[in-house]
Parts: sequence; structure tokens; C-alpha cells
Amino acid sequence: MIAADNTYTNGVALPQGDSPELILVPATPAEKLEALKLNSIAWKGRLDLDTYIARENHLHQQQLVKHGLTSWILVDRREPEGDRTILGSCETYKKKAWLAQDGRVEDVSTNGIGSVYCRPEFRGKGYAKRMMEELSNKVDTWNMESESRKKSLFSILFSDIGKNFYAKFGWKPFLSSHFALPPITEEQFASTGTGASLPKVKTLTAKDVRDRVCNERILEKEREFLREASLKTSTPKVAIAPDYDHLQWHWAREEFFVKALFPDREAPLVKGAGEDAAGVYCAWNRNFGEVPEENTLYILRWVYDEPASPEERQRTIKAMAAILKRAQLEADEWNMSTVEFWNPTPLLQEAVAMVDSTAELIHRQKDSIASMRWSGAEFGLGETVEWCLNEKYAWC
Repeated sequence: MIAADNTYTNGVALPQGDSPELILVPATPAEKLEALKLNSIAWKGRLDLDTYIARENHLHQQQLVKHGLTSWILVDRREPEGDRTILGSCETYKKKAWLAQDGRVEDVSTNGIGSVYCRPEFRGKGYAKRMMEELSNKVDTWNMESESRKKSLFSILFSDIGKNFYAKFGWKPFLSSHFALPPITEEQFASTGTGASLPKVKTLTAKDVRDRVCNERILEKEREFLREASLKTSTPKVAIAPDYDHLQWHWAREEFFVKALFPDREAPLVKGAGEDAAGVYCAWNRNFGEVPEENTLYILRWVYDEPASPEERQRTIKAMAAILKRAQLEADEWNMSTVEFWNPTPLLQEAVAMVDSTAELIHRQKDSIASMRWSGAEFGLGETVEWCLNEKYAWC
């Protein structure tokens, strides 16, 4: 639709990003499809265009987002619907969340933001800046009609362009660290001798993960953790609810890739690992990058009880180490380059040291920067907030 001289097809010059004629609007179904075609250049990876579109449509039907996803486009209000040029695009996803303060935990809703895209041929006109300005004016109240406040307290995104750009619009960077462990073969595992000193772990199916990682009892324990934490400091605590819908969305993405890229392989049944005696469990997924070197097995979520004695502490750490070893074996089986998990606790850092003494904690400066826009001050909740349970499962 765009001529090479940066004009619309009718010869009208493209507006600058500060033009009053620019608006951010929900896309029509046809415009949503057009936006996918445009951003496929950046995100389809090893998929062809039709398969990429099929993947996105498949993900949009998952329970996590099927009723709360909105595709947005930046357009010129002067162009008629059905013939609007897409200058930029993004998506928002309504999510369940928790707020804890002064010993109370409240169910709240928020929006996650993803797929932020500006067309390369239009860059330099200020469209990305304008899109985020417009979004910041909409996102707090979008899809909040049924909420008690009619406005969300916060929204999140994960920046792949560093810490500065989104911060200009209120999405400030939070802790974004991870460990990256290499895969290991069965022979390597046997040769290290560490297996003999570690407990036996079991692999978990999707049903096992639902029962051990995100059942109602576990979710209530996490809420209680937030409640107790909120009694220690006045800073409010928030978390994206680590429910089963989040894990299913990640697995749907993984399984689609396997079907598309490896039609001769069965979809992976192993969705995590655990050690019953210590009560330590995790859920993971396999992320297939644009090239095999980018393949990553992500541990999406860890679940364990805080140990009450030195003996329990050591048992918990050993269980974590054994699970990490099992994850490394799984990574080798699926040609993953690394095993990664986000924002490790001190216990997990000790477990990593037991598995690989050379592993270093990586603080990300560019990719997947966890970022939050906090609006709680408007409701008397203060200017600062603590993001708890900031793990990979919440990524959008």
C-alpha cells in the first residue's frame, strides 16, 4: 500500500509521529492478519509465512489469551477502515494477578504487552514512540470494565531493545537475570559421578505439573507467601498468577513448533521434573530459535517449600541440583543449546554451583528485560512496587 517515496498510495505524505491525525485502534480481523504478515519478518524464524500465521492463530485460541487479547495498530485517522496503512502494531493480553499489602492479598487484573513492532521502512518518523504514548493512555483501563477499580494497577512487558526505550513511557526495568547451563549427554552425566550423590528425580507430564506445580493448594501457598511478605515492608507486592493457563500457552507454542519442524517426532510429553521427598518441582518448555544455537529449554516455574532447618536446606538444594541435571539431559535430547531459568533465589544459586561451579549469573541488558508500569500511586499504594514470582512463565 505504500509508495517508495514515503507517501500513501494516493500520494499524500506519511505523517510524522507527533501528528494529531495518528490514533491507536483495535485492528479488524483483516488488519490483524496484515499486521502478522508485516511482523513475520522479525518473528517467524524457521517457519514459513503461512505456518507462522497458523501458529499465532493457534496461540490466540489458548485459554490464557482467547478472551482477553487485543491486537492494536497505529494508523492515520483520515484513512477509511478497511484501507488503513499500518504504521505500527502491538498486542495486549489481560492477565490474572495478585496484589499484597499490609497483610491482605487481592485478586486484580493487568495487561501484558507483546509483539511491539514498527515497520523498518517507516522507522525514524517517531511511530514507535507515538504508539507507546497512545498505548500508555489506554492500557490501564482497557478490558477493565468489570473490575472494581475500573483501572489496572500495573502492566508489564518484556523488552528486547534494552532498558531505556520503554522506561520513557513508564515501563521501568526490573530484575532480569538468569543462569544458562549447557546440555549434557547420558555418558557425560554418568562420567561426572555427581548422580550418585543426588536424589532420584521423576519426570512430570502435563497432568503431573498441574497437580504438583500449580494446583489450588500451591497457588494458595504462594498467596500466603505474598501476604506474609507484605507484613514485613510497606511496599506493595504484585505477581502474575502462576496458573496452569500460563503453562499451557507455553506448551502450545512448543508443541506447534515440534509438529511444524519435526513431523516425524511425537510432541514432548515430559513437561518438567520433580523430587517428592524434598517437595521440589519445576515446569519447563522447549523454545526453538531461528537457528539451532538459539534453542533453549526454559524452566518456566519452580515450586518448593522454604526449608526450616539446615538439614532441610541441604536436601532442597540437592533436589534442585538433581532436577537441573535432568533438565540438562532433556536439553540434549531435544537439541537445546542451554537450560535457562530466571531470577534464581539463593537456594537455586547454590544448586547451580553444585551442578556447574563455572556457571555465572547473567544480568540481561538487552533481551527479555522484565518491565512494569506502576499506577498504584493513584490509589494511595505508593510510588514503588515489588514484582514477585518474576519467572519465565509470565513472559508474553
